[in-house]
Amino acid sequence: MVVVEVLGGGGEVGRMAILVKGSRNSVLLDYGVNFDDEGKPVFPLHVRPRDLSAVVLSHAHLDHSGALPGLYISAAPPLYATPLTAELAEIMFKDTVKLSGYYLPYEDEEVRNTLRKVNPVNFNDTINLNGDSLTFLNAGHVPGSMMTLLNIDGTRILFTGDFNLSPSNLLNGADLSSVPRDIDLVVMEATYAGGTHPSREVLEEEFINAVKATLDEGGSVLIPSFTIGRTQELLLTLIKHNVTDVPIYVDGLARIANRIISKYPQFLRDPNLYVKALTYSSEIMGNYYRRNALRDQAIIITPAGMLKGGAAVYYLKRLGGDRRNALILPSYQAPDSPGYELLTRGVAKIDNEEIRVNAKVYWFDFSAHSGLEELINFINYFKDETNILIVHSSPRNALRLSEYLEERNIHVTLTTGEAIEI
Repeated sequence: MVVVEVLGGGGEVGRMAILVKGSRNSVLLDYGVNFDDEGKPVFPLHVRPRDLSAVVLSHAHLDHSGALPGLYISAAPPLYATPLTAELAEIMFKDTVKLSGYYLPYEDEEVRNTLRKVNPVNFNDTINLNGDSLTFLNAGHVPGSMMTLLNIDGTRILFTGDFNLSPSNLLNGADLSSVPRDIDLVVMEATYAGGTHPSREVLEEEFINAVKATLDEGGSVLIPSFTIGRTQELLLTLIKHNVTDVPIYVDGLARIANRIISKYPQFLRDPNLYVKALTYSSEIMGNYYRRNALRDQAIIITPAGMLKGGAAVYYLKRLGGDRRNALILPSYQAPDSPGYELLTRGVAKIDNEEIRVNAKVYWFDFSAHSGLEELINFINYFKDETNILIVHSSPRNALRLSEYLEERNIHVTLTTGEAIEI
């Protein structure tokens, strides 16, 4: 008998953590954080590090990785991740310590301990684990992200992490070719089960038209974006469509992420396009360069993606008052975020300052997750006997997905702490 415990991500998007326990091994899949309304980290349920045979990190986003260094205080279980994920996780850990260190159970030393225990793996690698095995596959979510196929006591389990079946300019879609259709359990995220994404062709056309219209009117374009994945996708989209008449600047942690990703072309769909995108863009190294970037028309891509901080706020205050400019939000905006306020009220409250924006405001669904239609197709890929465990989703969206597939063996986790036996 194999037990699967949901230590985080049950009935919520974020703080993903799944524990798989067999007779010989216990494997922890991700260990992320959420943040409450005051910006304090919220952690998964506790697990004893010395009980773990292995830890697997699907990708570097904090909602999957942010609690990991807390495991490496008194024990040192081996950590499996792609080398790209390990490098990206390092910059995310260090930034989190810098911003939220008072509330964290770890410091820089634990971050170093975590990184020392990384066993780098690549897509399609299989590692043996005391009679069991782990196989790692492309998840198509962000560069280096992976799904894990576990064989524990003869029970086959697929953990998707965050995944995207559709290819983008940056990545190929998730790899199902090596996944058996008759496995026992799929533990899958369903973040975007609430709706189907627009076609990539239409999305890109509308995005490029908004950028070009703003430039034609003499304005600049500010694109607040997530550091890993979204920044690079937008940069490639601009270059693919030859939007190179004005400087393209990248600021904040995204600059470092761009450089790290460039070291691992094997994880990219089109490495040549990526090199071209970096060649046509420039890094902003500090306030002096920020001021220079604002002197003429420009396209600026920078964290934070929901305007919760970062260099994006600096630019918003200086570009938002001019009707010729445009603010493009290319991703999900949480209801408690300044980005959501801006979309719904035209005003963003940041650091107790209310910022009214006269610039044009756009939102585009550049998601790196599978949408409802893709999630349904994904589940239908597996045999009817396969059990499906839905995590990393709001209860409403997860229940909606299960209603489309009433005949399937689907279990929706409504709260963290649930466990199932296989």
